[in-house]
Amino acid sequence: MAKMNIAGTTSGDFVQLENVILDVMSKEILFEAEPIMRFESIAVIRTELSSMPGNKINFLKYHALDGDSALGETDTIDPTAMSTETIDISVSEHARAVRVSEFLLRSAVTDTLRDAAIQLARHYARSRDALIRDALMTGTNVKYAKGRANRAGLIATDVFDVDLVRDVVELLATNKAPKFNLDAYITFVHPHQGRYLRSDSDWVNVNLYASPESIKSGEIGRIEDMRFIETTHIHVVKMGTQDIWADNLDTGKNTSVAANAATDVYRSVTVGDYAVGLAVGLPVEMRDNGVEDFGRRHSIAYYGIWGAGLIEEAHSVISETA
Repeated sequence: MAKMNIAGTTSGDFVQLENVILDVMSKEILFEAEPIMRFESIAVIRTELSSMPGNKINFLKYHALDGDSALGETDTIDPTAMSTETIDISVSEHARAVRVSEFLLRSAVTDTLRDAAIQLARHYARSRDALIRDALMTGTNVKYAKGRANRAGLIATDVFDVDLVRDVVELLATNKAPKFNLDAYITFVHPHQGRYLRSDSDWVNVNLYASPESIKSGEIGRIEDMRFIETTHIHVVKMGTQDIWADNLDTGKNTSVAANAATDVYRSVTVGDYAVGLAVGLPVEMRDNGVEDFGRRHSIAYYGIWGAGLIEEAHSVISETA
């Protein structure tokens, strides 16, 4: 049976929503802070599935023409064959629901359905952002701080610095990854990594930008041609384990790379344009479940169909630091 919040005592699948039925309650409703909608700002979003049937969107990619263009006076011009490939992103259903009792609605000093809608919206934003992050984390381009050979070689002083910035930019530029607006690559960092970047002499704070209208959500500053967005959705591999955490929760994912016994490892990701795509079959909708149990139960949910995937793996780099 699905869970339902009630005003009475918790029993089985009926769970009391605590702390809403009190003699006196503040007018302020507090919600736990969450890292919302950081990664979607750099995704290529395609919505063809909203109007066409199917469960995936295919991106058509043309390969660059090669060969020499030099031509002698007596030479003929021989046509060259073009070549293509398709990159597909599959979609799936996504939803989360909440149910409350009529008695709880009548007894609570706050509009619990409104509060539930806010919580569902925040869950949607958090889970969709994590979907894009996980797609980026499937990339195989990895750089380690201080030029270390692997994760196991990192030590506590191998923090994010300008040398790592330049290593990552060199790799992306070599891979011909385009910058956003021909200006810079975007790097998503954990607040722990951001703390060390801010102390670098090359750091430019976001409030000193010449074009503040181009600032992305969560952006904190830049070094040379790399801009930084701070979020707790960054993967953290706990010291001595292969357990990957994000936003202070265990993701349930493990990696095959050797654990690090000296420090927690933070896995930031830098992207160029067209690195990751978001395919949307049905934009998110808030839905109710109609009349339940003669109006005694009220359920609301968000529902949508989407998926994320890498478009150009060469346009992203994972950086691991202490």
